[in-house]
Amino acid sequence: MAGQVSTIRRQLKSVRSTQKITNAMSLVSTAKLQKQRARMEENSIYSEEFHTMLLSALSGMKEADRDNVYFRPNRVDNPLHIIITSNSGLCGSYNMDLLRYVEKTVNKMDPIFAIGSYGIKWLDSNNYMVIKRFDELDDLEPAVINKLIDNSLELYRRGEISKFDIIYTQYVNTLTFTPATYELLPLEIPKEVEEREVEFAPDLKTVLDNLIPEYISAIVYSTFLEARTSEHAARRSAMDSANKNAQSLIDEISLRLNQARQASITQEVNEITAGADAL
Repeated sequence: MAGQVSTIRRQLKSVRSTQKITNAMSLVSTAKLQKQRARMEENSIYSEEFHTMLLSALSGMKEADRDNVYFRPNRVDNPLHIIITSNSGLCGSYNMDLLRYVEKTVNKMDPIFAIGSYGIKWLDSNNYMVIKRFDELDDLEPAVINKLIDNSLELYRRGEISKFDIIYTQYVNTLTFTPATYELLPLEIPKEVEEREVEFAPDLKTVLDNLIPEYISAIVYSTFLEARTSEHAARRSAMDSANKNAQSLIDEISLRLNQARQASITQEVNEITAGADAL
């Protein structure tokens, strides 16, 4: 009986140690989430400004201007996808939810730019066509995003891909984040855009050829920040759940420990009473 009590005490000590780790990770995730969310919200202002600039340019387009390569769908059936996952685990179902979404929406022969080592390993093991990998970066700087976009736009301009989109985890709130697809190319002119007279210098084509790559880079960077915010929110949620599970296990083991101790005391009392009766 004494051996059983010692075993239960070791289990209790182990679970309490684990709870300390998960609690510390929860606090770290909360701090990172707050920092990342603030960064995402600040960047959204920048992205919205680019969107406003693009709408202003589109409002000055004539019917003849719509032959621009970025508005014209290519004839090939070869869409390019950017897929964003995390570089590490311990974030609940964050990665697998996105990869299950990829499994349903992406053809294995489609070219993929993969961001995040978790997704790269899964895509490679499931025979997807990953042509570029970004797996050694904890964070993607705008300069890296711009290089990625330049490569993608070059493929589109040469007519080697039919469309270009990004698959990421959309941040809704601290408890809700869902896989989503953002269609980048070909660009669609919103119906609400009204034609008006706009003067372009030097000309509309030059303006669009410079504005559209910058706009797409801003959107990709914005979705990357949103995916990172979702990752930290998922990790915090996972660590909170781990804390609650650890506490439930501590309560259960504590009850078993008290029962074992009571049984041990009862056994000792019975043994003493039996010895006294024998004498």
